Amino acid sequence: MSNGNFNPLGNAAAGSRFEVYPEALRAATDDIYAARDKVVKFGIEDLSQMILRDDDVGMLGAKAGVVTTFNDAIEGIRDKTGKGAVQLERFAEALDKAADYYETQDEEDLKQLRAKEEGMN
Repeated sequence: MSNGNFNPLGNAAAGSRFEVYPEALRAATDDIYAARDKVVKFGIEDLSQMILRDDDVGMLGAKAGVVTTFNDAIEGIRDKTGKGAVQLERFAEALDKAADYYETQDEEDLKQLRAKEEGMN
């Protein structure tokens, strides 16, 4: 839970009268984590089977360096999918932090409303 010191939009949100639903942010966070998991699965499981050997391409392919080029390309893709997964996780964490912030704001607003209500009675 946020202590209220973090504002994900800075001062841009002040007076803008938009509504944020923390539960929608949490649902989006879950979707982003699911996307990250698919990217990780692709990079680790699916691409791990994509290895070329000299026997796969024959003598001319081996001499032309097809095996090395192909395997290097696959390794590059695996590296990029790993980095992409990290970025997706960071994004999900940021959304979760934003949801915490807005939940804290909602709680504070409710406390202030109740205090005003009690003062009127």
